[in-house]
Amino acid sequence: MLKIRFSIFLVSLTLAACGQKQTVNPPTAPKNVLVTNVRAMDVPVQLHEFGRLSSPESVNVQPQVNGRITEVHFVEGQDVKKGDLLFVIDPRPFQAQLEQSQGQLKSDQAQLELDQRNLQRDEQTGAGRFVSAQQIDTDRAQIENFQGAVAKDQAAIALAKLNLEYCYVRSPADGRTGRRLVDVGNYVAVGGATLVNIQRQDPVYVDFTISENDLEQLRANMMGGDTLSVAVVTPSTPDVSKAGTLSFLDNSVSTQSGTVMLRATIPNPDRYLWPGQYVNVTLTQQILKGATVVPSQTVQMGGKGNYLFAVKPDNTVEQRVVTQGVRYKDVVVVSKGVQAGETVVVEGQLALGNGMKVNPEEYPWPAPSPSPSAAGLTESDKQKEPASGPKQESASEKAMPAL
Repeated sequence: MLKIRFSIFLVSLTLAACGQKQTVNPPTAPKNVLVTNVRAMDVPVQLHEFGRLSSPESVNVQPQVNGRITEVHFVEGQDVKKGDLLFVIDPRPFQAQLEQSQGQLKSDQAQLELDQRNLQRDEQTGAGRFVSAQQIDTDRAQIENFQGAVAKDQAAIALAKLNLEYCYVRSPADGRTGRRLVDVGNYVAVGGATLVNIQRQDPVYVDFTISENDLEQLRANMMGGDTLSVAVVTPSTPDVSKAGTLSFLDNSVSTQSGTVMLRATIPNPDRYLWPGQYVNVTLTQQILKGATVVPSQTVQMGGKGNYLFAVKPDNTVEQRVVTQGVRYKDVVVVSKGVQAGETVVVEGQLALGNGMKVNPEEYPWPAPSPSPSAAGLTESDKQKEPASGPKQESASEKAMPAL
């Protein structure tokens, strides 16, 4: 009986197994990714620092004579030219000194002429007859004395004229006046308070520092004869950039901060930049001509270094180790590993493996924007640049942290 029951059980198991269909795992669907072609662009090598604007000429106008202010010939904040009249210090005391010195000169010149005639008569009479030798020597000494007096009077006149000129305080440079620090009726003195400050505003200087680690490359570029360009923007209006050139490199590195001071000259005809402002400074050291570039998020970091995924013609991907160079805006230079024209994965690298099948879609490159190197694009690149609207943030981009 037991044998019969066991046989029935085996038959039922066999029938059940035969009634089931064998299941096979379906093939993995291609992964959706955004791709683009590797491009060749002119990429600037730049340093980004903070700087402060200053005036190339900042003059504190101070009195050069003592006296009372009688006239003011400008308004605060006025643009003035070199030589423009600013203040008048009471000139009457100095006019009187000039006239006194001129009168003393006439008196001494008259006495000198008289002494010269006396000496001439005494010499004609002759020594040893009616005029002694001592008298002739006295005449000559008297002439020399009044010749000195005349020279002294002439110097006093020149000084009186100079003091009279100093009564009319004029602008020593082109620039913009600041706050007026004295009023009509105030008494001013040499070495005393400043009357007004004048600052030149076109051009302006921007002073900034770079690390000593960047000094060697900077000096190499400067010795090559290149004029290094500098662009500045104010924090309040980052879309407005003003360009200039590097004009000064300090002669030593600060032992406290390990930095070296640089100065650039920025044309400022519209007075947009203001001395004393803090600005963001971009120093362009050189231009990499025809550099191989990809969007910044294309290059990933792994255990063996930086890598990216290249897309083959059959829509499979190949992981490649690359050498990453400088970054510029939204692109990064790749000096080794890929060539211009190859297709690479820009977004969607998460869970992507070597040899996997992908479903590529074109990545929308951002529109080019002006830069010190014409946005880093050659003319051929500009013509090939696709027109695209605002970039849509993909799910993979949301998942990846910003580089």
